[in-house]
Amino acid sequence: MLRTSSVALALSLSSTTPFLAADFPKPDRPHSTPSLLAADFPKPDRDGDYSGRTSHQNWLVVDADANGLNCRWFSTTPTDWYSPTAKLPLATINQWRVVRRFKRNTPLTANTTPAGFATIADTENKPWLKVSIGANDQVCLVRANARYIRPIQR
Repeated sequence: MLRTSSVALALSLSSTTPFLAADFPKPDRPHSTPSLLAADFPKPDRDGDYSGRTSHQNWLVVDADANGLNCRWFSTTPTDWYSPTAKLPLATINQWRVVRRFKRNTPLTANTTPAGFATIADTENKPWLKVSIGANDQVCLVRANARYIRPIQR
């Protein structure tokens, strides 16, 4: 049986496999690497929609509109909108009232109430991100599309 010292093994690996600083965990995040974290980010589909279920909470506005990204909410939506017994309005979200506008590079925090997911679909099956804007699960909705937002690490 051939015995190889750990130093010799490390030297042989380093000569064939390039290691970058990014391959090693950062001291403040000992069990993760940037490449692994990026792989877990939601990815848009071919239309730019973040249409899969996601619980990712940190997003950034990338919309180039000088007026900002519209965040919508329906005025008669109950305050307990997340309750299974809540009577919700028809999800024609693109017609709902604009209650906030977020400028480019504004960080957003997604709301994952009640089932742990940050997006919902409208009547046209387009995804919308639930954005936290206040206490007690107060939210508004922005289009979950790569033209308007992108996931970030915070």
